[in-house]
Amino acid sequence: MSRISIFFTHKKPINARFFVPLILLGVLAFASPLEAAEVELTFTQAIKRSLAQHPQIKALAYRNQAARAQIRQAEIRRGTEIQLEVEDVLGSGIYEGADSAQATLSLGWALEGKQVESRVDVAEGKQSVAVIEQDLLRYDVAARTAQAFLTALAYQERLALAKLASDNASSSLDELRRRSRAGRASQVDVLRAEVELERRKLDVEDLDHELLVARQHLAAQWGGANEVDFALLGELQTSQQLVSLEELERQLQESPRVTRFLTQARVNESEMAMAKADALSRWRFSAGVRRYEATDDFGVVAGIAIPLGNQRRNQARVSELAAEKSLNEAMAISEESRLQARLFELYQALQHSRHQAAALREEMIQRLRQAVSAANEAFSLGRFSYLEWISVKQELLDARLALINTQLASHVSLTEIERLTGLALYVKSVSAQSKEQK
Repeated sequence: MSRISIFFTHKKPINARFFVPLILLGVLAFASPLEAAEVELTFTQAIKRSLAQHPQIKALAYRNQAARAQIRQAEIRRGTEIQLEVEDVLGSGIYEGADSAQATLSLGWALEGKQVESRVDVAEGKQSVAVIEQDLLRYDVAARTAQAFLTALAYQERLALAKLASDNASSSLDELRRRSRAGRASQVDVLRAEVELERRKLDVEDLDHELLVARQHLAAQWGGANEVDFALLGELQTSQQLVSLEELERQLQESPRVTRFLTQARVNESEMAMAKADALSRWRFSAGVRRYEATDDFGVVAGIAIPLGNQRRNQARVSELAAEKSLNEAMAISEESRLQARLFELYQALQHSRHQAAALREEMIQRLRQAVSAANEAFSLGRFSYLEWISVKQELLDARLALINTQLASHVSLTEIERLTGLALYVKSVSAQSKEQK
């Protein structure tokens, strides 16, 4: 099954490297069709729906549009000014009327190269921050959808197991009734088997309800809470080789949750440069022609304006931005430390649950299946009581339920690690993604 990382393929200007696979749940391999009457929903389809229809993602998309517009606005320089000035008119004596008028038509402009460059740097930095925050939200939405899908899938597998247990209980009851009529089983065992069958039916009913709620919660991720008529296509089993914890820790600086603070620090640095540029005096130039009505002559005029003032008038603003830059750099270090601690905790939990799942699947369940086969033979020969027989079956059922729970815990740890770090966990994932993108 395709990985979630295929939904994060846009290229951005700042540290595009960290947009690596978020949640490598290619482990949800295709399984056989479940119910022909229901629409089959795969993991990939669920993620696509959530990313395409989640309202918060749409809202942040507008923020990105605004950030791009701010960049275009920052590139615009101040327009050239045209000025018309008339002197020596409507006065008295020789200046009465307009016979002695002097009319000057000139163009004026300001030098603001550094100011424009600084404005663009700030706008681009803010757009990079907006991109990171949008992708962080996409990671969160994808992770929530993945966990909702996995939870519903676990309920679906529990329900299938409960139905199997109910069918087995029904078959056991039929066998005991047959034996009771032949005088080979007591009525007490028949009554116990009837109670066991009712208990199994209640389990099916409970899990059917839980599965419906879980599917509704999953559908709510893309705004379709009432659209629950689907069957989940996938399985919880996984056996991929994990990237080492040391490798993940080395890549942790590229996590979007760390890069967000580093990018904001770069924005602060650009804002400092803009504040310093704004504090500089902007020279203004003008040039034009002047007409003398008295002599009917023309002359060229030119001028330069150099503002006077304190070149350090933005010093307080620069100091404020320097403090914010230091704050964001410190927050990046703090976030990296927090992620390292959380990564270690989740990675250990992931390894533990994978080890438990392997032990259950390869050791315990295999032996319990053999035990059930032997118990069936012993019961048919009258060497096992009903309680001994049903007890062995229950042990196998409990082990299979434990396997489902352990596999779910493994995937929950995996999705949480990738949600927090944005890093790939499987060794072969990066090469697989490269082939998909090509």
